[in-house]
Amino acid sequence: MSDGFGEMLRRCWKDGPARGVACQVIERDDEFVSVEDAYRYFTRPEEWVASEQRAVELARGRVLDVGCAAGRHMLELAGTREVIGIDPSPGAVAVARAQGLDARLGSVQEPGEVGTFDTIMLLGGNLGLLGSAREAPKVLGSLAKLARPGAELLAVGHDPYAAPLADHDDYHRHNRERGWLPGQVRMRLRYRGWSTPWFDRLLLSSDELSHLVDTSGLWAMESCGQPDNLGFYLAILKRKGAAVPADMLGG
Repeated sequence: MSDGFGEMLRRCWKDGPARGVACQVIERDDEFVSVEDAYRYFTRPEEWVASEQRAVELARGRVLDVGCAAGRHMLELAGTREVIGIDPSPGAVAVARAQGLDARLGSVQEPGEVGTFDTIMLLGGNLGLLGSAREAPKVLGSLAKLARPGAELLAVGHDPYAAPLADHDDYHRHNRERGWLPGQVRMRLRYRGWSTPWFDRLLLSSDELSHLVDTSGLWAMESCGQPDNLGFYLAILKRKGAAVPADMLGG
């Protein structure tokens, strides 16, 4: 099963989609484990957190949904705006296409030939695709290359300090000891007999995000909302006029 994430989405899509049909296991490198229902990738707008609802309302012009999964945010935009989604999972792309969406294989640092956009969306907590303080400049550079002058980046982040738990406090402390930002999470996903390689996801406070954005020189922070009771917030970044240095491009 080389695309377990896609197989999970196919299963959930085939059966409804419905709750309880398929779940993924999220494993952290300190052996902390949580379970997530695949139905979250098929939720309707009324089930979304407020930051996702607001981001879709603000999307304008030609829109790119990075990490689109099954396409739940694209569905809300389809028919009113040109929207393209990219995801590294062939199964996710197939499920999105089955719903009539323009989804393509691609990732945040290797998006493929998709053109440039007025709005780029990182929803579903996908601001975490910044990965780490070290990797973030490359990700911001890749996104900047896809942005038209004055384009906006609408990103839903997760503040790791907004709803602290003892398990997370210990993990934050360990991250500081190894020279990472506290909210960097080394994790992998599992579904049935499949698992991803270990990868990093970056949870950031608004102040930490502002520092990374300012350092990049490519984006300006227009606004950043307060975290909700789950820690999610909407950050709005605007593309500046600076050219993207070659060393800030991944891929």
